Amino acid sequence: MAPDITIVGQGICGSLLSWALMQRGLTVRVYDTGSHLSATAAASGIINPITGKRYVKSWRIDDLIPVAERTYAAMGQALSIQVYTPMPIYKLLGSVREQNDWSARTTDYAYQQYLSDTILHTLNKDWLLNDFGAFAIQGGGIVHTPSFLARYRDYLRDKEALCEESLTHEQALGLKGRVIFCDGYRSAREGLFTSLPWQIVKGEYLLIRMKDFYDDRIVGGDTTISPAGQPGLWYAGATYQWHYETTAPTQQYREEVIESLHQMLRIPFEVVHHGTGVRPSTRYRRPFIGFHPQHAHIGIFNGMGTKGMSLAPYWAERFASHIVTGEELPAEVALPGSLPVL
Repeated sequence: MAPDITIVGQGICGSLLSWALMQRGLTVRVYDTGSHLSATAAASGIINPITGKRYVKSWRIDDLIPVAERTYAAMGQALSIQVYTPMPIYKLLGSVREQNDWSARTTDYAYQQYLSDTILHTLNKDWLLNDFGAFAIQGGGIVHTPSFLARYRDYLRDKEALCEESLTHEQALGLKGRVIFCDGYRSAREGLFTSLPWQIVKGEYLLIRMKDFYDDRIVGGDTTISPAGQPGLWYAGATYQWHYETTAPTQQYREEVIESLHQMLRIPFEVVHHGTGVRPSTRYRRPFIGFHPQHAHIGIFNGMGTKGMSLAPYWAERFASHIVTGEELPAEVALPGSLPVL
């Protein structure tokens, strides 16, 4: 029997959308071979409400975080694992000017729930160089992506909702029922949605081993160090590379991050893994959501970029409601009225 919705890809987008649809009583079938280069599987899973050199709130973050926390808690209960751990983020400051920029931001009412801690912290000087101190960001945390995706894959398999095969756009045109592509950067390379304003980004990261370091917080400096969920291991990175010749890890990146870590850390570390992922970002930093204007049963839920862990739960709920009840999608994420026809 054909499912109500066929989903192509079981990264963060495919996982969250399939969950949202099943919570509304629809049947799904998720196509995923498990062998592709996944940005989600390589991600450190950080949700950070305040980003950039100017310390600005992420787009729609006030809406995103409550939905993310609620969704990951519900999925964790269903999967019998901890999917998400709330965790403060400590941003290392590099100058008096940065101290002043942070201090000014703490007086902005719109930021107070994230910058309620107005104390300038000095982190462990035996571990870190932080002559100008660090400030704390509340409301962030870590999605334990590798274990989450692996367990959710088992969950789909147990429900006979997983098909460990590939499905192309040409094949999808011949299927009955709706088909939604959540296949990351592949939709930018081939199929019905290649003309959308994609901006594919390569990210690389290191997994490092240290004897002692913070396992209860994320520390951001020239690079970001976050607990990897295993004793003695931390993520370092990742980078954003808009132009690249290979999707494989590069020696240049490895050396750059190691040098950055030496500028932050006073303690020795060992690189135990160097990984990479290709992120499906978009030119205007907004996801692509909706159905093809000519092939009305073919849809896309993609383009979450580097902030997929916070974006996907919220937009999965909005897209699921659109499918089930017809709730209109905001113009800033909805597809344009004209796209190529295969």
